[in-house]
Amino acid sequence: MIGGARSGPTTLVIVEDQKEVREGLVYLLGLDPRVRVVASFERAEGLLAWLRTTAGPDIVLMDIHLPGMNGIDATRALQSAHPAGIVLILTIFEEPDTILAAFRAGAKGYILKNTRPDALLEQILSARDEGSPISPTVARRLLDELRRDGQDAPAADYGLTAREREVLRDIVDGLTYRELAERHHIAGSTAKKHMLHIYQKLNVSSKAEIVRKALDERLV
Repeated sequence: MIGGARSGPTTLVIVEDQKEVREGLVYLLGLDPRVRVVASFERAEGLLAWLRTTAGPDIVLMDIHLPGMNGIDATRALQSAHPAGIVLILTIFEEPDTILAAFRAGAKGYILKNTRPDALLEQILSARDEGSPISPTVARRLLDELRRDGQDAPAADYGLTAREREVLRDIVDGLTYRELAERHHIAGSTAKKHMLHIYQKLNVSSKAEIVRKALDERLV
């Protein structure tokens, strides 16, 4: 299983669709004897298939915007199949919605691609030792988001149906109309109708509002 106790170098897999970035990470991280890059993939599906045939690495370094399955869905799949696994998100995106969705999916850290190689290496190593590395700018954005509305509101109901709660969770996780429809095996128009009902019941008018309300009021 991935994330299990090991001795020796920290084993690492990189999932990154840009070839130059992927090969650069493999090279730079491989220079340090404390890390051993055991595989790299362009797509999350390649990683998931590979993990069915191997014990896997200590850590997976995961991009978010990938062809096919995105990094957040891949993180959720990894956490479901390998709960002890350590997934670190490596991305250029700092939006609070994306950060929160990554952590809700099970990511243990969120690191920006402009992180210096030496700092990136130390964050990877800290994750193996039960740390949760977060780039400083990401930490500030996340803290601002969580503080924005002060104390958490009491848990609320709003009369959401079981299906609407499922769809709400998917909205918080960043799924599009098309992805919602595919996940629940429904038409795109039906997915939009569910989302409209949720917006009306929660009295919100934007995705940012719906995510914040769902998290603050513990609706998902």
